[in-house]
Amino acid sequence: MTDNLKVLTNYWGKINPLKIEDYIKVGGYEALEKFVLKINPEKAIEEIQKSGLRGRGGAGFPTGDKLEMVAKKTGEKYFICNLEESEPGTYKDRLIVDNNPHLLLEGIIISALSIGAKYAYIYINGNYEKQKEILEIAISQAKEKKYWGENILGSAYNLEIEIYSGAGAYICGEETALTNSIEGNRGEPKIRPPFPTEAGLFGFPTAVSNAETISNIPWIISNGGEKYARIGSKNSPGTKLFILSGAVKKPGIYEAPTGITVKKLIDDYAGGIKNGKEFWFAQLGGACGKLLLEKELKVKMEFCVGTGRDLSVQMGSGSILVVDKSVNIHDLLISWTDFFRRESCGKCVPCREGTFRLWEIAKRFRDGKISDRDKTAVEDILWTLDNTTFCPLGKFAGTAFRDAITKNILTF
Repeated sequence: MTDNLKVLTNYWGKINPLKIEDYIKVGGYEALEKFVLKINPEKAIEEIQKSGLRGRGGAGFPTGDKLEMVAKKTGEKYFICNLEESEPGTYKDRLIVDNNPHLLLEGIIISALSIGAKYAYIYINGNYEKQKEILEIAISQAKEKKYWGENILGSAYNLEIEIYSGAGAYICGEETALTNSIEGNRGEPKIRPPFPTEAGLFGFPTAVSNAETISNIPWIISNGGEKYARIGSKNSPGTKLFILSGAVKKPGIYEAPTGITVKKLIDDYAGGIKNGKEFWFAQLGGACGKLLLEKELKVKMEFCVGTGRDLSVQMGSGSILVVDKSVNIHDLLISWTDFFRRESCGKCVPCREGTFRLWEIAKRFRDGKISDRDKTAVEDILWTLDNTTFCPLGKFAGTAFRDAITKNILTF
């Protein structure tokens, strides 16, 4: 497969996102028609499993397997599109809605019907007011065309869709915190197991998938899972939306096959480092992401599964922040720690207190007031966050801090 194959962005800028007719003219909703009229839910899930599609929110869980888990359950079920997207430096899901909301909506409908759900939620970041309006228009237009509602396209399929606005809380990107939020409870994670696929929203089996992940579904149903599996990395096939920012000549969002190297993304897609700037390191996946030095940039962007683990790096949400040597590392450190201090839900002591203490120590680093006690405390706090916190937020809160120390970006 060529590097210029576009699964998600092919029609960005070429169709009016507010007109369903434009989407239909380029083949929109043909995948849904194929699903409803020609194949059954089991076949659809089988194709998604063949594709090797993994969650694009960061965790990389096999999408087809998650759908199958819920499909096998009996009784009431739910499907949720996770459009919370509060990771700093990440705005890929927002741009999907801005440019082609019907692609996402078609993926939601197919996914929900494939598991036997009769109700689907779109959980959207409360700060995405414009995107909510775009989705409301798309949903209304699609209902008029009988793409959702009762007796979809004249079939026995029924589905209701509702948009739910969160408060823009980072923790609600975690699926159990997300379901808590929809239920009207405090946005904090639940004990697992049971997992949402067993007991999710309102206690019923629920599949929660990221918006970018879902947007791949129509292409897979139309073209087949085997064809999708030949795109990009064998470990985690397909294309990925990468967001490049910082000291690059052409910051922005780029669709590229998985398995691409960080160096290629920076040099070939984003135009390389800005004139007069000297590369220092790159941060992958937002504020919780790992730091890569220049000698490490040839690693592949994929989900680390199977073979090749030593040559790849978890791509997370797909954001890449390129930092040059003119940046004050202390200010950046404070930015990272302040974010997690602020966004910790406070449910567990290690995260609530650990993120706050890292932020305080980061400020003393900047002010030149670091003590021997602080140096010892940093190691203890990082270990505690990594090993004892209730959910992944705490576990990843110290990733960048740890890398900054171990890679001598930050010196005591």
